[in-house]
Amino acid sequence: MEKLYLVFWWHMHQPFYEDPETGVYLLPWTFLHALKDYYEMPWHFFRFPTLKANFNLVPVLLDQLEAYGAGEARDPLLEILEKPRLSGAEKGFLSALLDLLPEPLRRREPALFEERAPEEQREAYLRAWCGEAFRERYSQAFAEGGPALLEAARRFVAEIPSYYRRLWEEGRLGVSLTPYYHPLLPVLLDPSSARENDPEITLPALEPLPETAEIQVLRAFSRFEKIFGRAPQGVWPAEGAVSQATVELLSRAGARILATDESLLWAALGEKDPLRLYRRFRLGEVVILFRDQFLSDRIGFVYQHWAPEAAVEEFLGRLREIYETVKNPVVTVLLDGENCWEYYPENGFPFRELLYQRLSESSWIETLTLEEVLSREDLPEEELPRLKAGSWVFGNFRKWLGHPAKNRAWELLGQAGVLLRREGFPQRALEYFLRAEGSDWFWWYGEGVNLPLLDRFDYLFRANLRMVYRELGKESPPSSLEHSW
Repeated sequence: MEKLYLVFWWHMHQPFYEDPETGVYLLPWTFLHALKDYYEMPWHFFRFPTLKANFNLVPVLLDQLEAYGAGEARDPLLEILEKPRLSGAEKGFLSALLDLLPEPLRRREPALFEERAPEEQREAYLRAWCGEAFRERYSQAFAEGGPALLEAARRFVAEIPSYYRRLWEEGRLGVSLTPYYHPLLPVLLDPSSARENDPEITLPALEPLPETAEIQVLRAFSRFEKIFGRAPQGVWPAEGAVSQATVELLSRAGARILATDESLLWAALGEKDPLRLYRRFRLGEVVILFRDQFLSDRIGFVYQHWAPEAAVEEFLGRLREIYETVKNPVVTVLLDGENCWEYYPENGFPFRELLYQRLSESSWIETLTLEEVLSREDLPEEELPRLKAGSWVFGNFRKWLGHPAKNRAWELLGQAGVLLRREGFPQRALEYFLRAEGSDWFWWYGEGVNLPLLDRFDYLFRANLRMVYRELGKESPPSSLEHSW
């Protein structure tokens, strides 16, 4: 019987929120998503024994999970949860968190709709972020609340890395990585590559940084071997950002399969040919999967507004159309595995439950791990002569460079990079520089968005660059690193 081979690939990531000057994590999103998503997603999937999935884990996320699990990470929310009385600044921070809380999560805790003192609202806020897996495994602590709830939350977070390791060893899931601090590799390797798909983009004055690009990759593989006992073969480059040089670098490091967006397939082929999307593509020693943009984005941005039955019906209907058109198609559904669910009722549990149930009942669909994608001989495959540089966002890099504010950030990074290279990349300065290379900092510059707490991203970018200068013995970093621009 011919099959449709479905590759679920969930990307798990948060940037490094630690203030390099104080050691405090400035934002609590890693801790909160750990309660709601990082354990929940594989746990929910594997309630259905015939299904398999893949999870991309960024090393900087794993570092933060380990720090929280060991009780070493501190953030303002943890301080708020542990204090008997809150200061004015702490009340302001909690108010900002409540303002940012999506309505579906707010509905999980009726107390959040009532006029209550901040000391009462803080626990309701934490409870709203607790996923079904946590509520089931720590039901007594969840019911009791107070210190018991917070202690259970810490224990739960501590279990996450070993949980993934066990499921990977059992062959239930595939694991992939992203270079260490989630850098935009094509831009580091060759800033001019941004013009391959976008000739009109305005580039920053930035020299290539191939040394740090390679360090980000090699450190990621090394960290995975330490945590999981082996390195994965799969890579989701940060932001799905690829180029010919990026693929070659990842291949040298040991990557055998990676993914990016379908828009980059059309750029490589010179035409949009949907029937060619559903296969493995090979570029040198590496297999590339191109994600189905429609199906991935429906889960990420659309189905939260639909009834689960209608959403699942459309999703399976689309798969059926592909199955009836292409022989043994390989359909890749790849997206953020954490941020979309707070916009679904009940954190997306009813939608996922119905989707997984229907998939497990469909004999014509088989879910695959990345290892199986590499090893199966019956999957359609095509050689890809070359790849143009681009990302998952419109196939270009304009979300991270091109705007004057974004380019200014790259130029500040580049200036520090020139000095770092001249000094021979000393270890402590290098560490702060690698943190500053994370793509997340560049995302928000020039976007005209005014959200509570967003200034922390700008602060962390500049603070890490200030530390580079200080570690290099430059007591007076450029004044532009002392304030926003």
